[in-house]
Amino acid sequence: MKLAITGKGGVGKSTLAAALARSIADERSLMAIDGDPDMNLASTLGVEQPSPITQENDLIEDRAGSSGGLIQMQPDVEDVLEEHSATFGAAGRLITIGPPEGGGTGCMCPENNFIRALVTQALDYDDVIMDMEAGIEHLGRGTADDMDAMVVVIEPSRASIDTAHQIRSLANDVGIEHVFAFINRIREPAETEMIREHLELPVIGTFEYDQDVAAAGLQGTSPVDASPALRDVAETLLEDLDERVL
Repeated sequence: MKLAITGKGGVGKSTLAAALARSIADERSLMAIDGDPDMNLASTLGVEQPSPITQENDLIEDRAGSSGGLIQMQPDVEDVLEEHSATFGAAGRLITIGPPEGGGTGCMCPENNFIRALVTQALDYDDVIMDMEAGIEHLGRGTADDMDAMVVVIEPSRASIDTAHQIRSLANDVGIEHVFAFINRIREPAETEMIREHLELPVIGTFEYDQDVAAAGLQGTSPVDASPALRDVAETLLEDLDERVL
């Protein structure tokens, strides 16, 4: 299963991505990619943050070239996933892309080429979870073909729903066929029905407001470790995706 998890900032997408990644990694090899500039996936998984790739300037220059010289369009990144990743679960690896480092410094082509090659290499894994920001910057038409589905995490707010619709349009533009919504932090059943009335995406799962997840956030600990309910909903979601997508 190769899944892209996205949504408006602050809706809990990294929490869901971590729960899904841990569930898979406890059984088989998985690559988790933190493609959100906020870089929350490591702490959500409860592992040490691997060095963000965009901060590896020497590595990028060595493999992809510098902005003032020749640029390698297809840099060699075969060894990067193992050497610059953290391990979790029984067979999981996490790589963190990090925020762009090239703002205001000229052409970012070497960095972009390097990241694009790295994501393509990561997608060679049979199982991939990518935690993304609301855009699709790391998924071009080539890599998007490898994704089985995109899950858009939303919360009970109109802004979150509007963002979900924008994401669906972007996902369709690059050829992602299966785009689902996951409704998070529900406090009352009526909220789910109200969201469904305005939502133009199929709902793949829901999750009520969870005190264990909230407490973990305040304590700076992993919500996946803290919440049995979160782990259960991740297992159910993967089963549902398996039936609908694969």
